Amino acid sequence: MSLNKTDVIVIGSGISGLTVAGLLAKKGRKVVIVEQNRKPGGALRRFKRGGIPFDIGFHYTGGLGKGQILDVLWKYLGVGPGITPVPMHPDGYDFFKFHDSDTEVKVHYSYERAREQLCSIFPHETAGIEAYLGSIRNICRNIPFYNLDLPLSPFLRDFFSAKDQPLAEAIAAGINDPRLQAVLAAPALLYGVPPEKAGMTMHAAVAHSYYQGAWGIQGGGQAVVEGFLKILAGKGVELLTGQGVDRIEISGGCVDGVTLANRRITAKQVIYTGHPTHLPDLVAHGSFRPAFRHRVKELEDTISMFIVFGRMSRPSALSRLDRANLYSIGQGFGFMDSSTAARSRSFLMTAPGRRDMDKTKGEDKGAEGVILMRPADWQETSRFSKKDGGREAGYQEWKTAAAENLIKSAAANFGDACLDIEPLATGTPLTFRDELGSPAGGIYGVQHNLQQFVARARTKVQGLYLSGQGTLMTGLLGASMAGLVTAGEIMGLEETWDGVRKCH
Repeated sequence: MSLNKTDVIVIGSGISGLTVAGLLAKKGRKVVIVEQNRKPGGALRRFKRGGIPFDIGFHYTGGLGKGQILDVLWKYLGVGPGITPVPMHPDGYDFFKFHDSDTEVKVHYSYERAREQLCSIFPHETAGIEAYLGSIRNICRNIPFYNLDLPLSPFLRDFFSAKDQPLAEAIAAGINDPRLQAVLAAPALLYGVPPEKAGMTMHAAVAHSYYQGAWGIQGGGQAVVEGFLKILAGKGVELLTGQGVDRIEISGGCVDGVTLANRRITAKQVIYTGHPTHLPDLVAHGSFRPAFRHRVKELEDTISMFIVFGRMSRPSALSRLDRANLYSIGQGFGFMDSSTAARSRSFLMTAPGRRDMDKTKGEDKGAEGVILMRPADWQETSRFSKKDGGREAGYQEWKTAAAENLIKSAAANFGDACLDIEPLATGTPLTFRDELGSPAGGIYGVQHNLQQFVARARTKVQGLYLSGQGTLMTGLLGASMAGLVTAGEIMGLEETWDGVRKCH
């Protein structure tokens, strides 16, 4: 077993791991990233089927407008020049159609246009609409990621307050129409927590970024990964792929490095960016207090998804997908329920390849790609899981039938052109358990809800830190901010934050 030494080891190469590695390396720290998968990038990675590129987990994001937080952070790290944001359609980036209703609602990345649209469709709810949008804006005035003049420390101390109001309760207090309730609560799909369990503050932190701007990226999430890898390589960051961590070494209550299958690396600081429930298994028994270990092990996952990655031979037949997403959802707050009849399940249809296509590279086949996603419960597929990681008989047949039902639902809601969608690959809760490390296949990792705690970056073990979607916020923006905060815990929170926001 060879022995190596570094300053910091980052476990996981998703956006949070890439961000924290970039921030530390920029300040001269010697960093090693360890990734158990063969390819880096986590949920940002792309794969190809039938020559069509598909994004695993990135479809669109907020925070990429000029002077907004991702734009500023990536400029600070030097990643910005390699990433080309693509604005979603200014006339509405999300289109909502409801079960058992002809109402169609567009969602805009402008508070004023959103207000005008919603009030024109639901004039009887004008007061509630204005109160809701005002509440979102008021909450986010105190979030530094949206107001770069603010310090980070007070925000992090108060962000996850037990006094927060449940999202469904907050909306229902001012909105009576179940269609409008669903539209206002729908950003919960972007962090995977049912509206009854989500807090208004977390919801505002996610929704606000999209009311300010919705963006695709040329080349999808893979372009972000490649942009980071180029910068990290230039700063001497070592990336080890296809190598899982067997153990995080702790000596005298302090981190001492990690042990891999054929290698040990010593370091005084280790940052774990994976699903928090796996962390206790990587350290010696007794490293954490029993209460902390129990709480981490019992953390509930976000919703999972059933996804069809397909080919649409006539992309022009559904031109609205060029720069917008199509949603079919139920009314009220139950749109994440996957136990309803197939025709009544909520789903999203999106086509990122149309928005980030680069014809100069001969990648115009991306226009044929379409992604259908619906909420899925772990119990739908858990019966097919074998202890050795394989699948029980009937799994393929279940996936085929589920894909057919989802395509039929798309046709019923958005036209018969959807019937020619050819499934090329599918993703299920079992897929996301195996690919993302979420015990129940949660696509956003741990739920940030009002009933369970959120792990902070600093642990009781000296030199051991957490990052990733389980520690602060979810999604591309949230996990990037988690990486920023974790780097700040190591190098000085306000000093790190000041360095980033000076690029504004």
